[in-house]
Amino acid sequence: MFSPGKKNWIKKFFSLVKQEEINLTASFHQTEENHEELLRELCEHTGILYGVPNKQLYTETYVGSATRNEKLQVLLFESLLFIDRLQQKDAFNEDQFIARVIDFYQIKAHGFDKKWHHLISKMEETNHLESFLSDRIKVHSSYSKKNFWFNHLTNGFLYLDLIQFYQSVEKGKPKDEEQYNEWVEAILTLITSINYIHPEAGEYFDQTMFKNLTLSAELPLESINNIKLGAEQDKKQREAIEIVSIEPMLAMFTFHFLVFLYHEYPSELFTDDSFLHKFGKLIGLSEEQTTEVFWECRKSMSEHSSEFYHLVTESESKILTTHLSRKYYRILGRNKDRLIQELKESKELVYLVRQSTLRELTPEEKEKVKTQSMDLMKSVPSIGIYLIPGGALWLPLVLKLIPDLLPSAFKENEVEEKK
Repeated sequence: MFSPGKKNWIKKFFSLVKQEEINLTASFHQTEENHEELLRELCEHTGILYGVPNKQLYTETYVGSATRNEKLQVLLFESLLFIDRLQQKDAFNEDQFIARVIDFYQIKAHGFDKKWHHLISKMEETNHLESFLSDRIKVHSSYSKKNFWFNHLTNGFLYLDLIQFYQSVEKGKPKDEEQYNEWVEAILTLITSINYIHPEAGEYFDQTMFKNLTLSAELPLESINNIKLGAEQDKKQREAIEIVSIEPMLAMFTFHFLVFLYHEYPSELFTDDSFLHKFGKLIGLSEEQTTEVFWECRKSMSEHSSEFYHLVTESESKILTTHLSRKYYRILGRNKDRLIQELKESKELVYLVRQSTLRELTPEEKEKVKTQSMDLMKSVPSIGIYLIPGGALWLPLVLKLIPDLLPSAFKENEVEEKK
């Protein structure tokens, strides 16, 4: 079993790789000589370009019951792994890969109070990374300070992480936060400027989707206002064009997201004279590239319409309701399977206990009795906690602090350690 919603899923991932149940190969049209094209195809193919998990790279058959957030954090991990393996000439080493990702994000240096550092350092690096990735895919705040309805959002700028990681693997440098913020502001400035340069395009622009992207930037209100003002100024537009066009992958991805924001733009209007074509040319793309991106984006939205649901224009309350219903349907569904498994094991325990009064149990049966008896004993305190007032809120916290209280059917990511 493999559950990205539980602790130790990275260890379990590599365990399945070693057992040859997960194959670390991903086929694309491009050849391995053209790494940048491979990276672009990776982003288009999986949906991480939009912050949406349309398709996993390696774990598609393992995440059927996972939530969208869980799929996306695994997809970010898989994408980093793909890039790392693409550029590493030596034999793959999972510990070295984990170390490179941790160094890139500077996980140990940021996000934790110094007084807790001595405890943090004792944590398994993979668990530390799991926590970071889970947080990285989320949108945490909004410039309006009213983010309740948008808690379901995922980060629309994850592809910038991939570009920087691709560059850092070769240079051995950590993530450049200053460059990252510069890219984000340039992208938002260019997208905002379109409606000033081509006012006729405004009727096709998806404001809700753009708000989602703006929230992903997690910029203060002052910065957002400066971006809006800069979008009207020729100087700011030129600066933004220079920042984006100097980095080919950034230019391609910016145009990708622009086409995405104009998903209602009629296909028959997409000609050499259309504002989309002109914008592509403005940031240094060829006619062939702009055409390819346009149709790739339309194809992706058609094939994965359900995954894009939360980004297209709908009322905020409807988006939230649909997202939560899907999320908890998946969670309840997979817990139902675990409970059924636990009940089956309990039934087998009763049978074996009865048999022990009639005959000598085999060593394998005795081991089953021992394991399942321990599971039964673990279930009792969990049920007791759940039944007290407020127990439904306390139980997840208690299980986080004392994970051994969980019966074995709920431990999908447990890896057998070699002694």
